[in-house]
Amino acid sequence: MEKTIGFNNLKVGQRIKVKGKPAEGNDFAALGISIKAGDDECALEGRIQQVDAAAGLLRLLNRDFKLNGGVEIRNVQRQPIALPNLKVGDIVKLKGPYAANGFAPVKVKVQEPKGFNIEELQGKIDKMDAAGKTLEVLGFTVMVSDKTEIEGF
Repeated sequence: MEKTIGFNNLKVGQRIKVKGKPAEGNDFAALGISIKAGDDECALEGRIQQVDAAAGLLRLLNRDFKLNGGVEIRNVQRQPIALPNLKVGDIVKLKGPYAANGFAPVKVKVQEPKGFNIEELQGKIDKMDAAGKTLEVLGFTVMVSDKTEIEGF
């Protein structure tokens, strides 16, 4: 059962899911944070802002992600599709590892629209700034406010 906890209960290295919205630059405004069980795979979910099939790029959360050969792309019915079949406005979940050189998607899945514009990051906390109430997750600066709900075990 999850319970509400405070920002100071979060720790570097902890795996979390952050629901929110992209903000200026590389910032992500957190509406809700929940602590997740440990896992090495990271995930991003959001609306596609741009597709460049020729360059193998997918833009979401105000960032470009390079899809190298071998990336598995599936539609809502979980059937394999090619990058040119994705379109601006589709909601997708990208999964893959996060390393020093950034997030490397290995799977892309089109999601059913949820009726609200909340996007999500899942990964480990790389850095914390208690004074500024920010976290670094998957290369995003996550801004936490007094309205952000934080849940733990």
